[in-house]
Amino acid sequence: MYDEQEEELINNTGEQYFLFLSNNDLYALPVLIVREIVEYQDITKVPKLNSYVKGVTNIRGNIVAVIDLLDRFELQETEVLDRTSFAIVQVNQNSKVHDIAIMIDEIYEVDGLDENSLCDTPLFGTKINTKFIKNIAKYNDKEVCIINHEEVLKISELSVIKD
Repeated sequence: MYDEQEEELINNTGEQYFLFLSNNDLYALPVLIVREIVEYQDITKVPKLNSYVKGVTNIRGNIVAVIDLLDRFELQETEVLDRTSFAIVQVNQNSKVHDIAIMIDEIYEVDGLDENSLCDTPLFGTKINTKFIKNIAKYNDKEVCIINHEEVLKISELSVIKD
C-alpha cells in the first residue's frame, strides 16, 4: 500500500498554489500567475478610483496598480504591518498582460492542493462574495479560499473612475 507522502502526491492536482494570509484568513492563487513577492512600499494615490484600488507603485521601473484584497472583498482595509507585502500577479485580459500588486499580510506557502479536498463554492455563508471564490479546499486542517483571480482582478472593474 502507499505511505502518506505517496498518497499526497497521487491526490495532488498538479497545480501549485501560492498560499497567503490576509486578516488571518488563508487564501490561494495559482502560482503561475504570481510573478514575484516584494516588500510593501509607498503607494501613490490616484484620485477617483474605487476604494480597493489604493493607487500605484513603482516595481523595477514599471507602474503597477495596487489592490487591497480585503477592501475588494468588502471586509475592511488591510492594516499595513511589518510583514505586509505585495504579490505581483499577471493577468491576461483583452489580449494584454497586466501586472497588478495585491496587498497581503503574510506569505504562507507554495504547495499543491489535494484534489479530493476541493469543494465547489458554497452558494451562501462565506465572508466574501461567492463570485470571488473559485473553490474551497482543505490544507493542513485549514480552510483555503482559492481566489477567482479573473473576477477579482477584472480590469474593466478596477479601472472604473468614480464621479
